[in-house]
Amino acid sequence: MATMAYIPNDPMAVGGPPMRQVAARSQPRGSAGFDLQPVVPAGMYRPDTPEFGHWQASEALIRGLRTWRVLTGEYPPAWIGNQRTLQVLTDAGDDLNAFYDRVSLQFFHHQYGGRLTHSAESVDVVVHEEGHALLDMIRPDFFDVPFLEVAALHEAFGDCLAVLTALEDRIIREAVVDSSPDLEDGQFVEALAEELGDAILQEFGPASVEAGALRHARNGFRWSDPTRLPPSAPADTLSAEAHSFSRVFSGAFYDTVRAIYRAGPHTAPALARAARTAGRLLIAAVRTVPATPRTFEGVGRRMLSSDVTLNGGVHVAAIRGAFEAHGLPLPAPSVSLPVPLPGGRTRGAASSQLRERMGMPVGTRLTYTEATSVVDGDIAHVAAYRSVEVTVHGLDGIHIQVPGTARVRTRGRSVVGVLGEIHPAEGDVEAEGLAFARALVANGDVAGLDADVTPGPRRRLRGPARIAGAMPPRQAGSPFPPTHRIVRLNGEPTIVRIGFARRARGTVAGAVRDGQAL
Repeated sequence: MATMAYIPNDPMAVGGPPMRQVAARSQPRGSAGFDLQPVVPAGMYRPDTPEFGHWQASEALIRGLRTWRVLTGEYPPAWIGNQRTLQVLTDAGDDLNAFYDRVSLQFFHHQYGGRLTHSAESVDVVVHEEGHALLDMIRPDFFDVPFLEVAALHEAFGDCLAVLTALEDRIIREAVVDSSPDLEDGQFVEALAEELGDAILQEFGPASVEAGALRHARNGFRWSDPTRLPPSAPADTLSAEAHSFSRVFSGAFYDTVRAIYRAGPHTAPALARAARTAGRLLIAAVRTVPATPRTFEGVGRRMLSSDVTLNGGVHVAAIRGAFEAHGLPLPAPSVSLPVPLPGGRTRGAASSQLRERMGMPVGTRLTYTEATSVVDGDIAHVAAYRSVEVTVHGLDGIHIQVPGTARVRTRGRSVVGVLGEIHPAEGDVEAEGLAFARALVANGDVAGLDADVTPGPRRRLRGPARIAGAMPPRQAGSPFPPTHRIVRLNGEPTIVRIGFARRARGTVAGAVRDGQAL
């Protein structure tokens, strides 16, 4: 079997384990997988070459899949749209970024000051993008939700999976414990994407990234109403941009890992157990949290109830303390009981009543996203959208789709009852959606504002998969796609999501707005 050189964390990880030689592995059997392009034969390659980036990304993706199996008990069976394979472009062109767009993961290179940065060489970056795909697989309804906390949770989830994947490596765990036995100090695992962060720093200046990394999971950011935040800000300040705001949640999650670990022996095996415990609670919570404006708190609450069910509530105090430290106080654990809908046991009858209680017109389409909860059993997230005009100067006639949402307990095709509150697409929900849209526009994250709003060509997927809005592979040297674009929905020009980028907008050729480049 061929061997390859492998950097276990990030090329610029300070105190991280050195490059090692590993066997060039195939992707796990029975798992949804990746088609890495261009194809490169296995072998020993020098860093900063396309060949090294290919095999570095391959190993990182396999480690991410294995982490998912440790946390959930199974490999992902298929990606969004029932795709068995996602394309991975290991060198899609010149940029300081990475991208997930529902049909591919894309990584980029950039030269600065005689140094080449390749985002596929960082395990942090690769697993972060893989995290988007995994979250999209279990919560496809999140993709279109126009709330900052939902978008920021997507970004935080990628960072959390990168941390969890790093802590699955024994040598990394031992290095972390040797560096900071109580995890009080920052170190290379919580410092995410150091090389990409350094490249952005060199290009755009010290306000563009946090010190020593693109982002830090060990941070002191506290929740603030995102509708009152500026659309962009220097890296040491929160803004209403998803990567910036995501640090509140990733900080709360990392502190949860720390708190669980610090309650036991300060050893590398104990750190593995703490990370796995927190990771399992996170995934259980994300499966069941409703897609509402206050998603961060919602995930925290469901981590509490999941801990009561799975662990007898041993870690409730640790979780509450970690979230409280980031401005997210959590109530005592609780469980919602299903409230029956009168005459609404069938899916059709329940949909009619849910549509009415969401304030949606007759005939509005409802989507059901199935999930299994360790607390509530089989459930479904129900969503229906209505169009709202974006009130921004110069955007007359541009709309955004705002959701009404509900959670229901299910039994087969039957609806047992409603869990928790139903959230109509009005009031605070509408205000959050409009604030999110305004921040997207202010940050330059919407394509089509200055062009014809007729949708461009969409990549058609084989088999049952039909992913609306998926972008074709980017050609080298072409402008990097924003995260959203304008298409016509029901005859109205509407902002829709096309993907997730590794950092905030801002090209390598131009200045960064307000000093922000994440």
